Amino acid sequence: MTDNILIFRTSIKKEQEIKRIEKLFIHFPQIHIWNVDFEDWEKILRIECQGITPATVSDALRTIDICATELE
Repeated sequence: MTDNILIFRTSIKKEQEIKRIEKLFIHFPQIHIWNVDFEDWEKILRIECQGITPATVSDALRTIDICATELE
């Protein structure tokens, strides 16, 4: 099965927030690879995953005070 790619605009402001995301995503084995583009003004979060919805990702990030809106 191939990975899905989810892309989000985020409210990430500091690179230190990456550690919080990393701790959160440990609980989601469906997420295989992820990264944040700090060069982009929207701080794009790109996730390669299987069997997880964009809403689940957004809700999980909200628990650590990061807003994420899926880009289509």
